Amino acid sequence: MRSPSRRRPGRTPYDPARRTPYALLLALAAIALAAIALSACGSDDKDKGGTTAAAAPTATVKDEIGDDWPLIGRDRDNSRYAPQTQITKENVAELGEAWSKDMGSGQKLQETYPLVVDGVMYATTSTDEVYAYDAATGTIKWKYVPKVDFAKSTGVGGKNIVVNRGVAVADGTVYLLTYDTNLKAISAATGEEQWSTAVDDPSTGAYETMAPTVYDGKVFVGNSGSDQGVRGFVAAYDATTGKKIWKFYTVPAKGHGWNKDGKAAGGTVYMAPTIDTVNDQVVVGTGNPSPAIVGKDRPGNNLYTSSVIALDVETGKLNWYNQQVAHDLWDYDAASPVVLFDTVIDGKKVRGVGEAGKSGWFFTMDAKTGKTLHPKVPFVTHQRKTPTKKGTLSCPGPLGGSTYAPVAWSPKTQAAYISGIEYCFILQVGPPQHGEDHFGGVRIVPPKSKPTGTFTAVDVSNGQQLWQKKIDVPMGGGATATATNIVFAGDIHGNLYAFDAENGKILWQKDLGLSIASAPTIYTVGDTQYVALAIGGSGLTNSTDKPLGPNGSRMVVLKVGGGPISEPTPFVEKKSSKKKQ
Repeated sequence: MRSPSRRRPGRTPYDPARRTPYALLLALAAIALAAIALSACGSDDKDKGGTTAAAAPTATVKDEIGDDWPLIGRDRDNSRYAPQTQITKENVAELGEAWSKDMGSGQKLQETYPLVVDGVMYATTSTDEVYAYDAATGTIKWKYVPKVDFAKSTGVGGKNIVVNRGVAVADGTVYLLTYDTNLKAISAATGEEQWSTAVDDPSTGAYETMAPTVYDGKVFVGNSGSDQGVRGFVAAYDATTGKKIWKFYTVPAKGHGWNKDGKAAGGTVYMAPTIDTVNDQVVVGTGNPSPAIVGKDRPGNNLYTSSVIALDVETGKLNWYNQQVAHDLWDYDAASPVVLFDTVIDGKKVRGVGEAGKSGWFFTMDAKTGKTLHPKVPFVTHQRKTPTKKGTLSCPGPLGGSTYAPVAWSPKTQAAYISGIEYCFILQVGPPQHGEDHFGGVRIVPPKSKPTGTFTAVDVSNGQQLWQKKIDVPMGGGATATATNIVFAGDIHGNLYAFDAENGKILWQKDLGLSIASAPTIYTVGDTQYVALAIGGSGLTNSTDKPLGPNGSRMVVLKVGGGPISEPTPFVEKKSSKKKQ
């Protein structure tokens, strides 16, 4: 490890690795033992991962971040745990609107995770525009509108669904990935573009929907498009210049490893990478291999797809991998962002990694070695067989389990809180669906199938389910936990819930008017604690001919004693102006 006193662009004052004395001691000890060798890039041409010695016990201080929410998961561990105590079980029912803003009448989806830094909120629209708001009043400080070519890629599932899940903010700069695969640096003060770098080629079917991650002077990104035959990667770029530092491919190049014929691809990344500051590594989940349903052209386990991988921050070298589904035939991405946690197992302090997969299982791993900590825990119904030409029922289906929704983890309850989707599909081997040239099959929603949801708490110290709530509609947005033992999460019909973190009791719920496809951000300005949530719809709500929930794009901010919830402006599909010939 490098010395924590070494200041680099991109390492913000909110970084627990710099502010925690225990992490400081670990870093100094590591420097005394060894130096890290630098490398130009990672390599993935061999189907094996590295392992290291057992993990050292660790502790991180998350509440030193203070009043803001500067990272996608608030802290480096991606815990989505807020230490504020103003909103309690006793007064949560008094939540009302502090302010709200429509984010464009033509917006169909909204999956952004707003950040708050020094009282300014940064959020994106589905078409890559960035808003900077006064976090207390909602006043727009600036708006950035990039030039984006949305026609260059086939998009999400070939359905021309575009979305953006947020930005990263560090050292006065906002970092944005645009749909046409450009990484942009924007002034946090003015919204002016500073530089732009291409990170992939959209003509291959690649696109970007994720928020980047900034740490130690580097911007970490992945790419999307497994179902379009895109070869996945994780890469690091210089936060000051945009120059590429290293790149690790999750699928071997043509003629290497299991990709001997060059017909395989996949393993792309959909959510922001998580930084393990104790072990100086980037930890990220990867997507399914492609072709997705048909596996004859991709023999073996298909590393490193449908996996969680850890890469060295400096070099991109693979530290370890843990594959959730070997030779995946069900489109079971590890799409949800990973969470890091510190717990005690069998009397020993352990630093762990958790991930809630589309497979419908919650996985736990040792952060140092990648070895499994507990048996996988189911949070939705499971029924699956190898897909056939006739078709087989798959539960969860490709849009079930946990898609992009981040889990929350509370150090008070030692529980991870998981948004689940009960949604079965029939998977049929056959011609690929339109726009999914590498899908290698057909996904069919069973007749009269009604998707529902679950919200589950899993104790990471023993791998046991703490409690579970059945919800009438899918829970697709993710969760946020608080120090007062409240967990906030929403469903695709637009209901925001406040659950009791200890037993799952619903303390309060409110219909916000548009589908919820992201998780709340909690912050404080002055003496007031706020709960902010971007609402409006997702690929899930638009997976059928008739939307499963109301679409649009709106930012809603709540506080205790706030007013009534304002009526949002829903998205209305424009009728074609073409005349019949």
